Amino acid sequence: MWIKWVTIHESYGLPRVAQECRRFLEIKGIQVRLLSKKTKRAGYLYTLQVPIEQQEQAKKWLSEFKSTLG
Repeated sequence: MWIKWVTIHESYGLPRVAQECRRFLEIKGIQVRLLSKKTKRAGYLYTLQVPIEQQEQAKKWLSEFKSTLG
């Protein structure tokens, strides 16, 4: 069975923020994949994706995680 992935976060530069988000979501039981793509201007683009079935829960957890950072 194929998994439909949706993007919930994108960041440029160093992968530190994307890796921390990924680790947090995995601890909460969300399946996550992290993709990287080289860009002409900003170096690398890091994309955090989750299965479409877990999208709403992942967005809630991600917003909670981001609120603890700031």
